[in-house]
Amino acid sequence: MGEGYIKFNCVLRDEDPGLSGENYNLLNKWRNTLYKAGLIGCYPGNIGYGNISIRSAEGFIITGTGTGCKQALIQDDYVRVGHFDFLHNEIHCRGKIRASAESLTHAAVYEARPEAMAVIHIHSLDLWEKYRGILPTTDYSIEYGTPEIALAVKNLCVREKFAGNEVIIMGGHKEGIVAFGNSLDDAGNKVLAMLT
Repeated sequence: MGEGYIKFNCVLRDEDPGLSGENYNLLNKWRNTLYKAGLIGCYPGNIGYGNISIRSAEGFIITGTGTGCKQALIQDDYVRVGHFDFLHNEIHCRGKIRASAESLTHAAVYEARPEAMAVIHIHSLDLWEKYRGILPTTDYSIEYGTPEIALAVKNLCVREKFAGNEVIIMGGHKEGIVAFGNSLDDAGNKVLAMLT
């Protein structure tokens, strides 16, 4: 599976995802911070990377696919994931664009950790190389964007005692790092703490 190409089934209903103004502002605040830090962005060929989500009453709200290439996001760039199926690599969502291909990884965290209210997926080769094998790390043979990586992340979430440092290195996804927390501020600050 090549970088930037994910084959997954996204069942999209063209409906309002129900994103409140407060959550939109919070998501954009952190998305803009991570974008400016180069942790969410765009590779050559308009391949976006990185995504951000928050838990909601009906699933979770996540940035849409390819939005890493946009300097600023509007409400239509966010999607609500309401149902997911690891076995069939499938998500069901509401919004104007397809949800991020890494939605299953976010879903895995939310399912495994009821206290998790936000998930951030960044890309950084420097941080990935610095922390792989030090922080909880998925097996290097498991590719990103697959049900297997989502299940590997879920297993680490269940098994590990993070003790306030809820960060997972995606071993088979060079550059890929996932952080989660009991709020978006909590998850975002865990990412920024890695930079110091």
